[in-house]
Amino acid sequence: MKRKISWKGEMATTRTNIKQIQRPKSRKKKKSNTPSPWRFWIGVGVLVLLVLLVLYIELLVEKPRPVWPEGHSVYGVDVSHYQKQVDWAQVKENEVTFAFIKATEGVTLQDRKFEENWEGAEKAGIIKGAYHFYLPYLNPKEQAAHFISKVKLNPGDLPPVLDVEVRGKRPAEQFRKDLKVWLDRVEAAYGAKPIIYTGYKFYVDYLAGHFDDYHLWIAHYKVSKLRLEKDVKTKLAFWQHTDGGVVKGIEGVVDCNVFYGSMRELRSICIKPEE
Repeated sequence: MKRKISWKGEMATTRTNIKQIQRPKSRKKKKSNTPSPWRFWIGVGVLVLLVLLVLYIELLVEKPRPVWPEGHSVYGVDVSHYQKQVDWAQVKENEVTFAFIKATEGVTLQDRKFEENWEGAEKAGIIKGAYHFYLPYLNPKEQAAHFISKVKLNPGDLPPVLDVEVRGKRPAEQFRKDLKVWLDRVEAAYGAKPIIYTGYKFYVDYLAGHFDDYHLWIAHYKVSKLRLEKDVKTKLAFWQHTDGGVVKGIEGVVDCNVFYGSMRELRSICIKPEE
């Protein structure tokens, strides 16, 4: 006898079987809000590099300082061939009113940029002066003659300058006598008492009290104020306050100076016209 099967029951059984063999749907993974470890360490590394860069700039990189110290209004530079090509017109536009230019050294050397700088400063309307770098082991008369032969000074120029920075092995007393020989011969040639340039310590050690009749140009760096006072006895005229100044028109760094006085006083110490 055949068994009767309901078609409805068969369909229900089939659906049940299909459900049983279907795989469960995969659930989507939720994105984690926790940052990846490698991104965190990259951020830390960048931050550390920035901190090191700031410290390097602040501690190791020499930053340009203000060119002119406070309390002065008459500015100047001094140059030699080390400054290469100087745009004197641009230097003039940047508040520079006077310039000392290296002319000679010893008994034979002439600075190779002297004539070019001398003419350029004059053309720009900058008050100019020439200096001689003194070598103590050479004859002072010959050094004076060498300077006189290379430098022509006109009314309105600054007096000649003796740049003295080394004593060598000369006894201090003889050293000063030799300097006086140079000074006397140059003064006789130009009719103007020279200016003496030297460093602050060198002046204190060897020159103080021996050349009070001469205008002084003193180099002293990294101080807010020169430790030498201008008074009746000490004819302090110029202060070279830095050898690392930056002035437009001059490539690289340059020695910068200020004058102790006004423009009128600066002109008063320049070479006078012959009467």
